[in-house]
Amino acid sequence: MNNQPLIYSFVAKEKVVLAEQNWFSGNTRTVAIQCLAKLPSNSNKFTYSCDGHTFNFLVEKCFVFLVVANKGFGWSAPFVFLERVKEDFVQQYGSTIADEGCDTDLFSISSILDCDFGYYS
Repeated sequence: MNNQPLIYSFVAKEKVVLAEQNWFSGNTRTVAIQCLAKLPSNSNKFTYSCDGHTFNFLVEKCFVFLVVANKGFGWSAPFVFLERVKEDFVQQYGSTIADEGCDTDLFSISSILDCDFGYYS
């Protein structure tokens, strides 16, 4: 098992991943995308457990923030990380999101998002 506490992260708009970072080889991305497709709509925080990892989701309007962590990392630390990513995301892109809401065409700047958030540490 990987000793890194956080092994994969992404920012998505609804069901489409806009930016991601993977610190681990394996099927983590595939499982995360499958979980993203099945997110329930009744809460803004979710955690799924699979193969010794937790898949932690934070939903804000139509944006989804995910981090995959090793189970031994605990339950609250991944959400602290996600809140920080969300704050940085909103600070950088908040005016665009506020003006256009979920209709914002972030797909056109997904390569910029990958540069900004794909190497988040």
